[in-house]
Amino acid sequence: MLKICLTLAVAWIGFQAAKKFRLPAPAMIGSMLAVGLTNIIWDYAYLPTWVRISAQAISGGFIGMQITKKDVRNAKYLLKPFFLLVLMLTANTFVTGVVVHKIAGIDYVTALLGSVAGGVTDISMLSIDLGGDTPIVALMQTLRLVGVLLFFPYWIRFFTRNEGDAEEDVRLVTGTLEMGETWLDRLIYGRNRKLAFTMIVCLAAGFAGYASGVPAGAMVFAIVVIVLLNITTSACYVPLTIKTVAQLLAGAVVGCSIHPSALALLNGGTVIALLILMANYWLVNLIYSTICKKKGMLDLKSAMLAAAPGGATDMSLIAADLNADLTKIALIQVLRAIYAVTFMPMVIVLFVNWVR
Repeated sequence: MLKICLTLAVAWIGFQAAKKFRLPAPAMIGSMLAVGLTNIIWDYAYLPTWVRISAQAISGGFIGMQITKKDVRNAKYLLKPFFLLVLMLTANTFVTGVVVHKIAGIDYVTALLGSVAGGVTDISMLSIDLGGDTPIVALMQTLRLVGVLLFFPYWIRFFTRNEGDAEEDVRLVTGTLEMGETWLDRLIYGRNRKLAFTMIVCLAAGFAGYASGVPAGAMVFAIVVIVLLNITTSACYVPLTIKTVAQLLAGAVVGCSIHPSALALLNGGTVIALLILMANYWLVNLIYSTICKKKGMLDLKSAMLAAAPGGATDMSLIAADLNADLTKIALIQVLRAIYAVTFMPMVIVLFVNWVR
């Protein structure tokens, strides 16, 4: 119990420090660095399995909450650019993963998960379930996120400097769609009840997913259940603070897996692999946006922002500064994130089993 309390305390301190220095995803990255670095020195960090499953389930629930009835209505208009993006990102994951495996000597699971365009928290947590080297996966994912947030806005501004503002697509539903009241809405009302209900459902789905043996089952099950509830009822509610708690726990869990032996993997080959990872994302972004513009699927600015491998919230904020199409960008980004944590783990497992 003392180790658990100490681990969580260090994670909280790391989170606060990361906020002060304005690091991206401070709850995840700050807690991970604080726990990981201190664990290298004192080898004290410990969190039980149920904490990891809970963090995955809550993260899945938060992702699921991003899909609303409005998004379901709009999705049909964005199927072409979304499937093109998924196809290109999937191909990029395997090309990059194989190259990283060959150059850096990293195992396939770690190399492929590190190359997935998913969230730092989500993919790092999934690597524990799939048997990857979590510190390396977290490092690759963190570099991608930092690179996107620091450099992609300038990259997009440069290539779209002669582009006008995006025109609003009149086909897309904006605002909030009214939903008919269900028996569940009559039973679950008020923020506190909705929050308690959502947490219970997330955790139940998460532990059921974990017990099922499905790759990344805890997160996948939570996403599916919450999406179904969120598009049919108004009974679900997850405040941002809950997401922060889940990220902090996830960062602490990843930090627990960082031992002195992990430092031996940070060699010249790993650095080259990380550079290849970023270069490939830049290339995919440019090719995808060019195709979308030529085929009339998306304007150049919106396509580049939609294909940027960052978070939906981060990309939407950047899009607002660049006067791009927020509705399209946010929906494609959310769908991409869901695809990354639901389908990619299963595809990676199939691939690894095949090459073995």
